[in-house]
Amino acid sequence: MGKSEKQMDKEQGRNQRIIDTAFRLFVEKKIEAVSMDEVAKEAGVGRATLFRCYNNKTELAIAVCASKWKAYLDKLDEARPISSIHDIPAIGRFIFTLDSYIGMYQNHKDLLQYNDNFNNYITHQTVRQEELANFHASLNSVDTRLHMMYAKAKEDKTFRTDIPEEQFMRVTVHTMMAACTHYAGGFIWGATDNKDYTGDLLLLKEMILNYARNDANL
Repeated sequence: MGKSEKQMDKEQGRNQRIIDTAFRLFVEKKIEAVSMDEVAKEAGVGRATLFRCYNNKTELAIAVCASKWKAYLDKLDEARPISSIHDIPAIGRFIFTLDSYIGMYQNHKDLLQYNDNFNNYITHQTVRQEELANFHASLNSVDTRLHMMYAKAKEDKTFRTDIPEEQFMRVTVHTMMAACTHYAGGFIWGATDNKDYTGDLLLLKEMILNYARNDANL
């Protein structure tokens, strides 16, 4: 017998509560320091219920990461659908991408902090690639946009494409994200608590843009 709509809504609400609670605890205390019992207690569910949803903490951590990234990126996709960007020059897309990471630093420090913690945590766990499938799927729109942006640059030559695509993304887009992550976590030289370092990130953005524009016609 199938579940009623009311039952499914109840389960969905419970699962979202688990995700939100685990996210908050993992950000506050780091994933390593949080037990499944603590998540269950804070989320107001039984231990057995939590383990029916997630077999272990690693599975829960992956689900949290996938859910939070998907929610964030879905909002970006809604505001700027892929179908709307075809006529935008590559450099315009590139600037938007860099600005989006600065926006994350300003408004979503917790997601940047969690992502950094998650990356550190997951590298010390035995995880099969198939277990990360949902997480990788949550980033699909980002990967698609970055590839489309680089392909557009090959056509309009608004930023350099003499560097292989993966390397270009590492030294520009991913450097920007790494910097925003470190600033969000306070892991920078001379950091002061609660100080807004947007100015530093805007300066880095300009440095990256200068690099990307250099010899753009190659």
